[in-house]
Amino acid sequence: MKTRFLYVLIFLFTINNFAQTNTCGITVNNTFSTPRDLPEGWTEYNTSGRVTVEAGKLKFDHNTNMPSVYHTFSPTSNNSTFSFDVSATRNSVNCRIHLVSSTGKHLSSVAIGIGTATIKYATAMESGIPGSFVSGTPAVSFPTNTVFTISTQVDFDSKKVNFYSNGELMATDIPFLEDAEDIAKIDIQLIYMYANNGQFYFDNISLLSGEENRLLLTNNINAAESLLESVTIGTAYNQYPQSAVDAFQLVIDDAIAVIADCESTSATIDSSISNLELAQEVFLSSRVNDPVLKIYSGYDFSGEEHEIYCGYYNGTLGTYDDWAVSFTLEKGYMATFAENINGTGASKVYIASDDDLSINLTQDLQKKASFIRVSPWNDVHKKGMSAKGTDVVAALNNSWHYNWGTSGAAVGDAEFVPNQWSGGSVAKAVSLGERMDISHYMAFNEPDGEKQANMSVDLAIEKYEYMLASGLRLGSPANKDNAKGGVWRDEFMTKAEAKGYRVDYIVVHYYKKTTPQSFYNWLKAIHDKWKRPIWVKEFNYGATWTAQPASNEAARDGLLAYMNMLDDTSFIERYSVFTWQPDKPIYSLMSVRNPITLSSSGIMYRDHESPVAYTQEIYEQGEPLSTNDNSISSQVLVSPTVITDGFFNLRYSDTIKNSNIELLTIYNTAGQLVMRESSLNNSKIDVNKLSGGLYIVKIKSDLGIFTEKIIIQ
Repeated sequence: MKTRFLYVLIFLFTINNFAQTNTCGITVNNTFSTPRDLPEGWTEYNTSGRVTVEAGKLKFDHNTNMPSVYHTFSPTSNNSTFSFDVSATRNSVNCRIHLVSSTGKHLSSVAIGIGTATIKYATAMESGIPGSFVSGTPAVSFPTNTVFTISTQVDFDSKKVNFYSNGELMATDIPFLEDAEDIAKIDIQLIYMYANNGQFYFDNISLLSGEENRLLLTNNINAAESLLESVTIGTAYNQYPQSAVDAFQLVIDDAIAVIADCESTSATIDSSISNLELAQEVFLSSRVNDPVLKIYSGYDFSGEEHEIYCGYYNGTLGTYDDWAVSFTLEKGYMATFAENINGTGASKVYIASDDDLSINLTQDLQKKASFIRVSPWNDVHKKGMSAKGTDVVAALNNSWHYNWGTSGAAVGDAEFVPNQWSGGSVAKAVSLGERMDISHYMAFNEPDGEKQANMSVDLAIEKYEYMLASGLRLGSPANKDNAKGGVWRDEFMTKAEAKGYRVDYIVVHYYKKTTPQSFYNWLKAIHDKWKRPIWVKEFNYGATWTAQPASNEAARDGLLAYMNMLDDTSFIERYSVFTWQPDKPIYSLMSVRNPITLSSSGIMYRDHESPVAYTQEIYEQGEPLSTNDNSISSQVLVSPTVITDGFFNLRYSDTIKNSNIELLTIYNTAGQLVMRESSLNNSKIDVNKLSGGLYIVKIKSDLGIFTEKIIIQ
C-alpha cells in the first residue's frame, strides 16, 4: 500500500505529469495515471518501445538490450528529497537510477538488485560513470514483486546525500559523486535481468525541495505509516491494542496536515517532528508482552511465584534455575522445560491450545529445569505446503509451510516451519529458539538416501542433540517410504529413546500410488510402534518413479482420497503435498511455475479445507518429590562459585566418596562440553584454560547428578 503521505501529495498538488512548480517546493511529481506508450517528458534511449505505462506505473520490459529513459526539468539548487517506488518480477537484476546536474555531473546513484539482490548506492565515479556500489546499513534485500520506496536526501550546503529505504536510513553523509551545483535530470537504466526477461516498475517519482526539517518530517511520516502498516492489531503477544493504533494515527494525521501546509513555520514543523517521535515511542511500548507463564516453587502452585514472559531462557533463569515445581500457562501459548541449559536431559513441551494449563512438573523436572522457552501457539490446520517461493504458498491457501531450510517466515497466516536438511549446530538451534514466530522444527531430509541428507544414524543422533537446544517442538528425520527408510527410522528412534532425546512427532514421506487404506495401514503401523503423532511432510498420488495417473483429473481424485483419509485420521497432525514436478505435470499442483497456473489438482488443493492440526494433549501430573530425591545436593560443595584465580574447590561427603563417581564435566551456556575430569582425587579443580563467563559443573555418581553454576572472571 502506498504511504499516506504520497496520497496527500497527489491530492494537494493536482498537476499535469511532470509539471514544474514551486508550490511547497514540488519540482517533479509523476503518478503515471494515464496509459500511453511513453509518458510525456520522458526520452527513451538504447531501446524503442520497451518503456511504457502500465497499470499506473512506468514499466521497463527487459530483453537482451538495456531499456533506459531520462527526464530533464528546470534546474534546482534547493535542498531536496528525490523519491520513487520500485518493484520487479525478478530479484536478480541491475537497475540504476541517477541524479544528474544541468552540466552532466552526477550527484548520486542507486542500484536496485545488484550483486546479491540488494539495494546499493554508488561511492565513486569509475571511467566516467557511477560505480563502487555498496550496501547500506542495514543492508536491504530486494525480493520479487515487493514495492520499495527509495529516497535520496540531497544537501547542497554540505554536498552530501542520505539514502533511505521505506523511510529507514541506510546511509548517511555520502559525498556527491561529482561537484554538482544543481539537479536537472533523472536517468534510469535497466542494465540486466536474469534470463533476459522480466519487468521493472516505477511509480510516484518525485523531487521535493525544502529545508532540512521539512524533509525530516516527511521521512518520519513515511516511516510511521510503514510501521503502522506492518503491525498486527490485537490483544495477544507481539500485537498492538486498537486504542494505541488510533492514538498514533491521530498524531500522524496532524503531522500530515503540517507538512501539507505550505505556510507551516520551522518551529511548527520541529514541534511536529518531536510529537511524532514521542508518539512512536509510546506506540512501540504498547506492544503486548504479558507474563503468560507463572512458575511456583511448591507443589500444586504453592510457595513463591515467578512470572515469565515470552522468550528464550537457557542459562539465564538466575535464582529460578532448578527452582520450578509447578506452573500455569495461559491459553494460546506453549512452554518447553528442560533439565539442562542446552535443552537436553529430561524435557517436555506443554501446549495450551484449548484452555489454560495448570501442571505439576514430573519428578524428572521438578527443581531441575535450567531451560525454559515460552512462545505463542497458533492453531494451524493440517494442510500445508512444501514449496520454495512465498508466491506458491499464498497461491495454494495453506496454513503452514516449509522450504527444506531454516530461513523463512510466515506467509500471510501460513506459519513457517524450519527444516534442518542435514548437519546443524547448537548455534543454529539457539537462534531458531530465540524466534517467537515459530513453534516447530523438523529434522533431516531423507537421511537414508544417498542423494539427500545421506547421514548415518549415529551422525543424525549427534546432530539431533543440537536441535534440542531450540526448545521447539521437534520432528524426527523424514525417511523414504521403502524398507530401507523404515529400518533407518527404527534405529534412530531406538537410539533417541535410549538417550532420552525428546521426539515430539514422526515425520514421513510417501509417494506410492495406491489406495487410501494401504496408505493408512502404513501410517498406523508407524504410529502404533512409536506412539507419536505423524506429519506427512512430502506426499503425492504418484511420483516420477511410479506409474503415472491417466490424467491430472485422475491424479486430483487420487490425491483428494488421500487427503480425506489424512483429515479423518486422528494421529495425523499435518501433511503437505510435493507441489510441482515440471517433467511430470500430470500429478503436479501447477501446470506452469512462472507465472503460477494451477492444475485441476492445484485448484482442488487450494480450495480444500482441512481440520485443525493439533489435538490438545492430556498431560501427566507429577507426584511430589520424596525427601531423598535431592539428597546429593546437600553432600557436594563447589566453592567459590565466582572464580577469580582460575581454581575452585570441590568437597563432598563420605557417602559420595564411597559411591561410584563417574566423572566431572563442565559445559558452557551453549551446552557444549568444554572440560572433562575423570579422576576426582584432587579437591582443587583448575579451570584456567576456560575463558570468562558462565559455566555449568556436573558430577555423576550412583546417588544421582549434581549440578552447580560457576562464573569465571
